[in-house]
Amino acid sequence: MFILSQCLVAIATLLDLASFQFKQRQAILACLFSSVLLTSVHFMLLDNFSAACLMLIAALRYGYCIFARKSWVMIAFMLLSISAVLFTWQSWVSFIALSATLLQTYASFQGKDFTLRIQMIVGTIGWIAHNTLVFSPLAVVMETVFLISNLVGLWRFYAHPKPA
Repeated sequence: MFILSQCLVAIATLLDLASFQFKQRQAILACLFSSVLLTSVHFMLLDNFSAACLMLIAALRYGYCIFARKSWVMIAFMLLSISAVLFTWQSWVSFIALSATLLQTYASFQGKDFTLRIQMIVGTIGWIAHNTLVFSPLAVVMETVFLISNLVGLWRFYAHPKPA
């Protein structure tokens, strides 16, 4: 199961790499929806049910955020994430995953792509720490690629924007 889990997260990595190379918020979120769904299955295969539940909830969140961003729904996703971790608690490492998820939930509901990117950086660092502690090497690579892709996108679109 470990090899299959790492293969799924490798595919998710490619989707993460593509995600922040788009300027449109909806395109970013569509890639993230697909990536996080695969990552959820990856964590299920590793018997990490807290992270698997959080990733499944995140996939639903990204899917919702493609079309709408109501504040009460953000709060509902946050409460659902907290409930999922309380129900599936495995160790203090679950708290790291929850913290990263809550940051990325808040980011997903931001209207501006710059704000979304900045807040995703902080959440991604939390997921890198989590994935290191649960020993999923390709998930660490995936989140690192996601972080780098986000930083490259920031640089492309904000540090050196192309003239319209």
